[in-house]
Amino acid sequence: MYSRKDEIITGLVLGSLSVALTGSILFWYFGDPQNFIENRLGIHAEAFNNPIVWILTIIIAMGYIMYTAKVVPFVRDHLFTFSWLKVIGIWAAFVSSIVEEILFRQVLMDWLMSLDYSIFIQVLASALIFGVAHGAWVFLRGELKIALPVILSTTILGALLAILYIIADRNILAPIIAHILINLFIEPWLILSAVTGKWDNDIKENENN
Repeated sequence: MYSRKDEIITGLVLGSLSVALTGSILFWYFGDPQNFIENRLGIHAEAFNNPIVWILTIIIAMGYIMYTAKVVPFVRDHLFTFSWLKVIGIWAAFVSSIVEEILFRQVLMDWLMSLDYSIFIQVLASALIFGVAHGAWVFLRGELKIALPVILSTTILGALLAILYIIADRNILAPIIAHILINLFIEPWLILSAVTGKWDNDIKENENN
């Protein structure tokens, strides 16, 4: 359970982030709609030609959802909870996944490729930066005991999504879909855990708030 105050703070954090990310997506889209859809998002017929890509997409998404549910009991207990906060979480799942995959996979890895770095370096850099970025908010709370597992797990996820990007012939659509599926299940509950600093399922709801 969780308090009304925690719920409001998490809603403000996720809502503000989602507004900013939605603005970025709209900016990219209106700059060149067709290029954004076909090249940035990778939405075209050829994206679905390789079934292995989509099998891996489902495996990666399901695996990380199951892992998060196991190590963060609070997320597990609220996987199927629906509320106004979940609505914001759904919004955030889509926009954050799109922006993060474009930046951490497409832009970063393609830039490294243009500098003649190997695929191994591209995957490693994408994974490490992704992991550190997702552990930063825990570091800011001074929770090193939590930060290190968060960085490790998100680094591994980042590596898997980077490999998926390579297998998909550098089409970003599959990593975006995998990322969206993950966030649809674990958010807003993972952010709520981070905001409150409470990672177990013993968060008590203050029914008077």
